[in-house]
Amino acid sequence: MKVVSLSFPGRFEDAFLYMGRLFTITEEQSVRVYDMEYIVNKLEDDKALLDAPTLLFFRNDWIDSERFRHRLGDESNRKAFLRAIDKLESEPIQITTDYVHPIEWDLKITADVLLDLNIYNGRAYIGSNKGLYHLDLDWEAESITPIAKAQKRLDAKCVHTTAKYGTVNASCGSEGWFSFLDDFELGISNTRKEKHVPEYSLRTNWLYFDIVNYHTTTSPTLFGSVRTASSQALSESKNNFNFEQESWIVTDLEDEEVSLDSLFDNLNQGFSLENLQFVYNSSQTLFLSTYDGYLFALRLKRGSCSAPTVSYVRKFEGLRGLVSSLHTVSLGGRPGLVLETDEQIILFARRRFIPLFHDEVISIRTFPRSQHYRNVVSITTSDEVILIAIFDDEA
Repeated sequence: MKVVSLSFPGRFEDAFLYMGRLFTITEEQSVRVYDMEYIVNKLEDDKALLDAPTLLFFRNDWIDSERFRHRLGDESNRKAFLRAIDKLESEPIQITTDYVHPIEWDLKITADVLLDLNIYNGRAYIGSNKGLYHLDLDWEAESITPIAKAQKRLDAKCVHTTAKYGTVNASCGSEGWFSFLDDFELGISNTRKEKHVPEYSLRTNWLYFDIVNYHTTTSPTLFGSVRTASSQALSESKNNFNFEQESWIVTDLEDEEVSLDSLFDNLNQGFSLENLQFVYNSSQTLFLSTYDGYLFALRLKRGSCSAPTVSYVRKFEGLRGLVSSLHTVSLGGRPGLVLETDEQIILFARRRFIPLFHDEVISIRTFPRSQHYRNVVSITTSDEVILIAIFDDEA
């Protein structure tokens, strides 16, 4: 497993990769945007690097292409590409404002602390201690600027957001969570509305088309959804452009909620609820970490009218430290996990725990639904943003 990083020095609050740009927010609450295509092209002025910077940090979907596999089928091509990766891996690269000139402008929101950043369907969502804001941006312009000033969506302190199927969820702790259903009016009919669930919310995640709320780090509750096909007529409109190319839009939440705690009851394999330390879900899998260093993956089967059931369980040992966040990545067509622990940031891939970073971080982001950045991890620390690209040379 090869790990290559780019460092962006500065005092940042958060960072997000989207539409070929690295979108960052500084401590002064200014937005600083880096053009990733310009950066990789400049790195490739060093001919020894070939097109490795582009494949790692700009178009990693090409790594999974048949054309790339054919290229590496040639022994000399394979050795040359791996040499380029090794050179990038051995020489830390800093992207300073002297190296590249980013676009910068003031965010202009009223907040003391920024707590979350998400970009979905071309719109930036910013959670803060003073509420949730959104900001529409013109991604087609060479110099990205706001289409309009930031709009405040909630007054409650917003600690976490998730977005999918046209809907955005905002977790607000003791204020519960808010679901902005069909927030871009992409449904067949007028289905845009806001729904408030008063249950305590640290974070939410998507399970298929449904939403899982975590009122503690180990207690997931499932809320079923109602969905409809997206309207292509609306999505072609400039004001309702469907950047994410989603075919389905979530338009409502079911009133009945289902606790997922019962899924843990019959795991056997030496598992006990008292030993459960952290729970996270992806679209089809529940991940559980335990105090004694095990990681469980529960593949879920979702019935049309019933609570999910566990189709199989995988158990992995060797996890060190207590997990505080978990994120998914895709490596050469294979799934992987990035775990934030009290000791370090770890990649879990090919049944191995691989250290990625050893220091305190402000935020970690991965982009599993992105076409171009599925192998990239963004880490924000007190003095830099680090983009880590992972290349599975065993794939």
